[in-house]
Amino acid sequence: MGHVHRRYARVTGGESREALGQLDGSENLEEDIALCPLQTIEPYFLKYLPQSGKILEAGSGRGRWVFYLRRKGFDVLGIDIAESDVAFAKAYDEKVPISHGNVLDTGFADGSFAAVISLGVVEHFEEGPQQAFRETRRILKPGGLFLVTVPTQNVVRVLVFNRIKDALLLYRRSRGRQMVFEEYRYSRRQFEMLLLEAGFEIIERAPDEFVPPKNMGLYKESRFLQHPTQRWELNRPGKAINGILSRFSLWLHCGGTLWVCRA
Repeated sequence: MGHVHRRYARVTGGESREALGQLDGSENLEEDIALCPLQTIEPYFLKYLPQSGKILEAGSGRGRWVFYLRRKGFDVLGIDIAESDVAFAKAYDEKVPISHGNVLDTGFADGSFAAVISLGVVEHFEEGPQQAFRETRRILKPGGLFLVTVPTQNVVRVLVFNRIKDALLLYRRSRGRQMVFEEYRYSRRQFEMLLLEAGFEIIERAPDEFVPPKNMGLYKESRFLQHPTQRWELNRPGKAINGILSRFSLWLHCGGTLWVCRA
């Protein structure tokens, strides 16, 4: 699992948004917010995020985590480059502090935040996450916390799904279909090295996954494992595979990894 895996998506006339951190949104934002406590990373947010001091979600999408954490009493605001997502959040609650912005150049003053959250964002920069890391360090207070997730390599991806995706990529290119870069999938060691090189101290890491019966990793990898009607749930074969793998370790097939870091 030492190699970075580059994932590509077909050009369909619109932007592809299949990040594992920023989950595909439903038309009901309340349903998306309800997913937050079902993710294995939620206890780490409650453990580490400061109760006092401003928190930024850099790349907040439609804002499900902003809404959820604000309900928990945290002073969280969000920015996102997709104006449609910002508009969606504002339509739900016009007072929510989510605005249009770029995580690579936020426009906030140095040391503005006690913590920054980045969920399924930095893997989408083909040039790498370094500029996003520099901007995060700039806007964090000294000793501020950085909680970041990316979809990472695991045994199931390396042995099965990466090979299927690579074969499909070759086939689609042979048929003349235009493919565009979508995301990197780093091994945990590779991403930790990038964080350390950027000057972050790693405090803790944890799998980013749903608790049963929801599932992220296997669900996102194959539509053949998805439940036909229940969003973010597996069908019978998928549940059987998930059950077997989970007996050994969630790291074998989890959707991503959360790192808790200090600037």
